[in-house]
Amino acid sequence: MSDKDFKVKNKLQVKGITSAGPVVSDASGNLDSTAYVATQYGGTGTSTSPTSGQILYSTSGTTYAPTTLTSLDVKGATYSDNAPSSPVVGQIWVESDSSADSFDPNIIRRQAFTSTAAQTVYTTSATFIEGYEQVYFNGLLLLRGTDYTTSNSNTVTLSEAAAVNDIVEVITVTNLNSVDTYTQAEINSALNLKLSTSTAASTYATIASVNNLEITNIMGGY
Repeated sequence: MSDKDFKVKNKLQVKGITSAGPVVSDASGNLDSTAYVATQYGGTGTSTSPTSGQILYSTSGTTYAPTTLTSLDVKGATYSDNAPSSPVVGQIWVESDSSADSFDPNIIRRQAFTSTAAQTVYTTSATFIEGYEQVYFNGLLLLRGTDYTTSNSNTVTLSEAAAVNDIVEVITVTNLNSVDTYTQAEINSALNLKLSTSTAASTYATIASVNNLEITNIMGGY
């Protein structure tokens, strides 16, 4: 009845499968049960489940074993003033003026303070770019230079002291800067340099206008 369809009213029992577990088939179409599904078929290659604080991890990809996350050499992002000497797969490097072990993905921060009596100074937990912050007093936006001043890239000082339980919120921009970049003037200067050639004709790159780059005498005048 290989060419016939049939229906199973309740449970289908296959002779030879006597244990519980996933059902697999071989190349000949024979069904059998197994303790686990191999990784090449989308399984984990193991019948052991992780417990609290564990994940399934494999170095080879053939068998996943429950492993505590803290035992793995998980590479996060780091600030560094020099390129890593031996970077590994998964490592993220952010060039910076100084080195640090963690990367802050929060470009914009909000920090709230509950004031004490006559408080005027509020220090944020992270540095910010002075002049780009916003300071709110009980929900009202304050005016920089009139209602408050900033210092040390992390301190806000009110012009008038707050009362007990007044709420001061500071919204700041994290000070992340690009380094080792070229300005347009530097690029234009480089493009205008005369390039030496072995022929009598020379090759030039000139800036025709701000919006148009004209290259002349390419291939020795051809």
